Amino acid sequence: MVDTVRFRDVDKYASYLKTLVGRLRLDLAWENLRPLLPGNASKRRALDLGGGTGSASVKLGEMGFEVVLLDSSEEMLGIARQQAKSRKVVGQMSFCRADANHLAELFATGFFDVVVCHNLLEYVDDPSTIVRGIAQVLGKDGVASVLARNRWGEVLRAAIKSRDWELARANLLSETVMDSLFGQPVRMLEPPSIRAMLVQVGLEVVAQYGVRVFSDYLDLGDPAGEAYRKLLDLELMLGARPEFAAIARYTQVIAGPTSGVVNRTQG
Repeated sequence: MVDTVRFRDVDKYASYLKTLVGRLRLDLAWENLRPLLPGNASKRRALDLGGGTGSASVKLGEMGFEVVLLDSSEEMLGIARQQAKSRKVVGQMSFCRADANHLAELFATGFFDVVVCHNLLEYVDDPSTIVRGIAQVLGKDGVASVLARNRWGEVLRAAIKSRDWELARANLLSETVMDSLFGQPVRMLEPPSIRAMLVQVGLEVVAQYGVRVFSDYLDLGDPAGEAYRKLLDLELMLGARPEFAAIARYTQVIAGPTSGVVNRTQG
């Protein structure tokens, strides 16, 4: 079950999303996913799994998707409702408080055209259960985006930013790392293991990116406007290259059923 205790302080989490690294995580993941979304969004359905305050849900709603935001925290869903109202997409969204482990019981097979699962696998007992659920509710031409904390990025962050050599060494093998925002242990995943979980449930990887390749390891202040855009563009460029993506703080893998991958390639 998802550990929701750490998310009861929703104001702290919402504030984090307004910081430089918080904004980059949201914007980079969205820019990587957006070109691969199915076309003709009208009447298409999307699931934002563990969607929290609803950033991805709102963007999908603005593109015309009918969106289900599923989260185990009523406090998070409350903020998401407010965002949807302010962006005038609340009519296209529904808010479901539920356990992500039970997707197959909540939705019909192949029900969604898009499933977004960002920063959820770190907080569940068995990530493979969540991935199996995603594969079951994803339609044959659908797209799933999974984003999770990268072990290799955590090693570098401890060594470069914290200069904690022992922690860096420990992060090479430890299952969890201490989350700096809430002070609770959180799981780390390696990029190959994320890909393997998706392949094992019958999904084929379409693309893989690193999210926040270098921004976590430097003191960059709070750039805005054109300066932020340039930073975002460089992060996007490096995150698309495997040699740089490997050391990013997060890994994003986008996948779909094999038939859907073939259809998109031929299209």
